Amino acid sequence: MQRSPLEKASVFSQLFFSWTRPILRKGYRQRLELSDIYHISSSDSADNLSEKLEREWDRELASKKNPKLINALRRCFFWRFMFYGIMLYLGEVTKAVQPLLLGRIIASYDPDNKVERAIAIYLGIGLCLLFIVRMLLLHPAIFGLHRIGMQMRIAMFSLIYKKTLKLSSRVLDKISIGQLVSLLSNNLNKFDEGLALAHFVWIAPLQVTLLMGLLWELLQACAFCGLAFLIVLALFQAGLGKMMMKYRDQRAGKINERLVITSEMIENIQSVKAYCWEEAMEKIIENLRQTELKLTRKAAYVRYFNSSAFFFSGFFVVFLSVFPYALLNGIGLRKIFTTISFCIVLRMAVTRQFPWAVQTWYDSLGAINKIQDFLQKQEYKTLEYNLTTTEVVMENVTAFWEETSLLMMIMGELEPSEGKIKHSGRISFCSQFSWIMPGTIKENIIFGVSYDEYRYRSVIKACQLEEVAASSVVLWLLPKTLPQDKGNSTKSANNSYAVIITSTSSYYVFYIYVGVADTLLALGLFRGLPLVHTLIRVSKILHHKMLQSVLQAPMSTLNTLKAGGILNRFSKDIAVLDDLLPLTIFDFIQLLLIVIGAVVVVSVLQPYIFLATVPVIAAFILLRTYFLCTSQQLKQLESEGRSPIFTHLVTSLKGLWTLRAFGRQPYFETLFHKALNLHTANWFLYLSTLRWFQMRIEMIFVLFFIAVTFISILTTGEGEGSAGIILTLAMNIMGTLQWAVNSSIDVDSLMRSVSRVFKFIDMPAEDGKPNKSLKPSKDGQLSKVMIIENHHVKKDDIWPSGGRMTVKDLTAKYIDGGNAILENISFSISPGQRVRFKHCLLC
Repeated sequence: MQRSPLEKASVFSQLFFSWTRPILRKGYRQRLELSDIYHISSSDSADNLSEKLEREWDRELASKKNPKLINALRRCFFWRFMFYGIMLYLGEVTKAVQPLLLGRIIASYDPDNKVERAIAIYLGIGLCLLFIVRMLLLHPAIFGLHRIGMQMRIAMFSLIYKKTLKLSSRVLDKISIGQLVSLLSNNLNKFDEGLALAHFVWIAPLQVTLLMGLLWELLQACAFCGLAFLIVLALFQAGLGKMMMKYRDQRAGKINERLVITSEMIENIQSVKAYCWEEAMEKIIENLRQTELKLTRKAAYVRYFNSSAFFFSGFFVVFLSVFPYALLNGIGLRKIFTTISFCIVLRMAVTRQFPWAVQTWYDSLGAINKIQDFLQKQEYKTLEYNLTTTEVVMENVTAFWEETSLLMMIMGELEPSEGKIKHSGRISFCSQFSWIMPGTIKENIIFGVSYDEYRYRSVIKACQLEEVAASSVVLWLLPKTLPQDKGNSTKSANNSYAVIITSTSSYYVFYIYVGVADTLLALGLFRGLPLVHTLIRVSKILHHKMLQSVLQAPMSTLNTLKAGGILNRFSKDIAVLDDLLPLTIFDFIQLLLIVIGAVVVVSVLQPYIFLATVPVIAAFILLRTYFLCTSQQLKQLESEGRSPIFTHLVTSLKGLWTLRAFGRQPYFETLFHKALNLHTANWFLYLSTLRWFQMRIEMIFVLFFIAVTFISILTTGEGEGSAGIILTLAMNIMGTLQWAVNSSIDVDSLMRSVSRVFKFIDMPAEDGKPNKSLKPSKDGQLSKVMIIENHHVKKDDIWPSGGRMTVKDLTAKYIDGGNAILENISFSISPGQRVRFKHCLLC
């Protein structure tokens, strides 16, 4: 990794994110590697952030009977959070001032208003300066809030991991790996991007108050008609939000159930294949998925109507505000177009920003409470250390145990009902279940202590590892051979995956986009429902095909994948397909149609403006293409950097007794922080380049608005009507297109999840495995699939009375081209003979 240019960047470079240009230029010209990513600053490192939050949480635990995690977070991040919130508020206030200047510019076209006409140029300059000020305030504020959200996630990630290493065995028995992964991925990710919306819970009411005061001067009491409609609409949205929360809470339980089973399947995939349980596991998971999708559809439909309310409310807000006043007093064009501009801002504040902020606070506080409950769970107690004894001493101990329980109690994993256990010195522990941490043989032998060459060589010799390249040997007997699929390539460019996207993947991509192609023509209130329904159905199909691919993949392929990476596909990426992708695509298409309509109307009214539109569209396409070359690679690196986090968590839980027995918790915390820092480096660079792109897009459209404003001032001679339409639509284009650009980037980013799912769908299948689809039973019963009828038993002349296994000259490898773990093995097992195969741990 390289030193970050941000360390020596000037204030100007930091303000405009110019320091990201080297990585953008390199990503456009060539493929980015991990070595191209910049080091993170000390303020973003997991060590510093976790130490800071842990100190405040310990302080909270010590000082209060009812400790609150949110108080610890407040002491760590509150003042910076509020600083960026004030910047965000000042940027939003400029939206309320812009319509005032717009109204005066429109008034300058009145032949009787020569005073306004004389200063029209200066009014146009002032309006353009407001856009520039807004740009310089909003982008640094949003980026700063995103960064704080990232830091909060990192600190809580670390706190949860440290707590996991301290949990008692009784608590761990009740917590599955799937639940922990869900806690980390689904809950903590809300802080990354949602924190920028949190301030609108107070900004939106202040903005509404300011706007209503300005509208009162224009329309008097009639202004409250439009506001009343928005309030009714907001109450309707609140009802939908409450309904959606009910569905989401119910769905969360089903997701946890599915992830628990999926996690167990991934961890014990060898047993699943050995006992031919693939069909049974597929049926169990698909039944859970079926119930989950019913709730997903209900929540998606509610979210769709909630989102649609914004797009279809604009006309009614303006109509209800202007029409009563026009009937009573008459109204001029200046007031009409000024009111339209005010209502656009008002609608955004009431129907989008405020509900989003409330939702963000609800989700964030819910996640914080879940993490707080987890952090207060019972910890295991270390044994009493006593130098007066040279052995393990048990005094008046009363407990109910078996052999394993006794050993666990000696290590402190279980507590006796009565009495004490004392020891002096270290405890040496070797689990009956082989556990190997990801890494080299050397890393497993050293296990976090200082390197001793003599001792290391002694262990190598004692374990007969001088000529052994594999870290463990497992006798794996299955009548299966490696597939030879000539149609699919299984060679990865960076060896991080065993497969790549093949020709079959284009079919699925086409299938997804066909589902949205019809909506490009026109989207009505009910035309968008088939879109959402289709995309959720696509998610169902992709999950089913991915599950089949994992279950039918050969062990030679699965051995190259990490359990955390596989589980991340079934948790994070499937959640993206279920929740984010359908509504994001819907929003993007709606926004794109609005922008196209506004551009067409402006160009028809004033053809000169069309000449300014063409280079803007061309610049947008070129800039987006330039940015996506880098952003797609950064998102891929970010995804690859996320998997080691969960893999390390799974590994730590499997070997937790060993970690505690040897006191290696600090070493594994260091490894976890290293994985977190690697992910942070990729994610921070993606956020920075994204803000660079969004700021350049806004710069382009500020220039576009400047051109539109002065062309309309200097050339429009038809009067107030044409100028009002042109400038009002130009301002609408400014806000809507910025939103559309962000949505287009979001769609592309979310499609990375689809791409990663395709990688698993295209995994090669084992020979002799029928690629048939199991449909979940309607009643949800599992008994039918658990009974596999053997048709050969009915034919006495075919089915033998005894079984024999003969193995001759067997050579086995984990992967193609790898070293042989078994070579020229021959043996025979007679009918009725009992055989025990044991794992052989060589490190």
